[in-house]
Parts: sequence; structure tokens; C-alpha cells
Amino acid sequence: MDDEEKVSLNSSYFRPEEKPFIDKIGDLLLRTQTMYIPQLTDFLNMRERAILDNLVNKYDDLFVHYYGGYEGAERVRGIIAPDYFVPKESDFKISLFEVRYPERFANLHHGQILGSLTGSGVERDHFGDIITNGKAWQFFVFKDMAKFISEQVDKIGSFKVHLTEKDIKKDLIMPIDESADETVNVQSLRLDTIISTIYDISRTQSKALVDHGKIQLNWVPNRNASAFVTLYDTISVRGYGRIRINDIMGKSKNNKYIIFVNVIRK
Repeated sequence: MDDEEKVSLNSSYFRPEEKPFIDKIGDLLLRTQTMYIPQLTDFLNMRERAILDNLVNKYDDLFVHYYGGYEGAERVRGIIAPDYFVPKESDFKISLFEVRYPERFANLHHGQILGSLTGSGVERDHFGDIITNGKAWQFFVFKDMAKFISEQVDKIGSFKVHLTEKDIKKDLIMPIDESADETVNVQSLRLDTIISTIYDISRTQSKALVDHGKIQLNWVPNRNASAFVTLYDTISVRGYGRIRINDIMGKSKNNKYIIFVNVIRK
């Protein structure tokens, strides 16, 4: 079985670059098992959540609970816990902030907000989803980082902003979902093939996007056009949108991979 078959058929396939995350989660699992005390993770993307689910299944007496501030959140915190533990939402230690900005003059977007938040010196895995209802913008962050963030971030792009902490139960906006689910047949699970098929561009164009640093795989820049994509990977394509691999459903009669994806098109 070649590498591409392993990626497509084995959801427990781990990449070498995922080892630091796997080691970190392994430490949390061991700590939970030996101390019998719940352990809280950082915010996890969908690929990291799939890895954690795979690892925790090896422990008969441990479970993992997830919460990202609202139902359907893409980025969530996990609590690894013994079977007796039933978490409350407050146990996940998440704060909600709203971005107050000059709406008449500014047109904010996700990348601007994320750039300003990470530019404050806080790691990406300390932030959850950034959401909008088409007008207001909100984001989730570690509760113990709330004071720091509110003091450090007063500008997004060229506009002055004010971050206001909100009550998740009372003030959460209903985010717009601009994505669509699609079933697609692809010749290969290579990164450039997935991009060219879904966005209907040539392989030459998709490879150029990768080579020029315009692709992120699971929020990490990726310049390897031949990298294999696997279950729950998220591909961000600058200028085009985002692709999330929700299922790899096997092969068609003409030997193409059938994948179920969630796509945002800009």
C-alpha cells in the first residue's frame, strides 16, 4: 500500500510534523490517567481533534469533552477526564470578546482580526473561532488571556477598535455560514490536485499558489505541492477561500477518490 492509500484509508495516519502535538497530548493523557484529574487543552482545529479522539480511544477509562463557545464551533477546547467527570461550560475557561469599530468607515475581515490578535504576542492556539453576523465581529480566547488582549489590541488594520468582553449566554451573535458541502471526485489526494479540482483552476496555477506561499494546511504555511491531504485537514487558499476535508469515501469506478468537503469560495 503506497503513502496515498495510507492517507485515504487510515484516519489514524499521523504526519511527522504532527509529532510535537501528539507528544503534548500524550503527556496530558498520561497525567489524567496517573493523577485522575481532568486536563484542559488549548483550542484545537478539526485535524487536532481527530488526533486526540484517536489517542484517547486507547484508554478505557478516559473520555474527552469539547466546547468552543457555541454549537458547531470549528475550534474547540478539550477536557480529557476520567469517566466520572461531567464538565460545565465554565470549566473550559473561554471568554468572548466583541470588536467595536467604526462601522461606517471600516470593513473588517477574518484575516485582519486574526493578524491583530496574534500580532499582540498571543499564540494562535489560545484563540477560538472568529465569527460575524455580517456586521458585528466576535472571537473566543482563553479566559486567563482576556485582560491582556483587551489592553494590547486597540487597532485592526488602520482602524482604531475597542474590545469588549461579552457574556457568551446572552450576547453571542449568530454567525453567518458562508460554506457549502460538496462531494468531489479527485485524481489524487495531493494538495495541488485538491485545490485545482475544487477551485477549477489548472494544476500549474494551483502549484504556483503553493510555491508562492499562498497555501496553509491546518493553519501552517505549506510549500509542498505534493503533500497528501487527509481526513479533517483544512486548506486555506489565499484569494480563493477554504477547503475542509470531512470524509474520504473511497474510490469511484474510474479509480478517482471520492471526497466530501466543506468549501468557502471568495
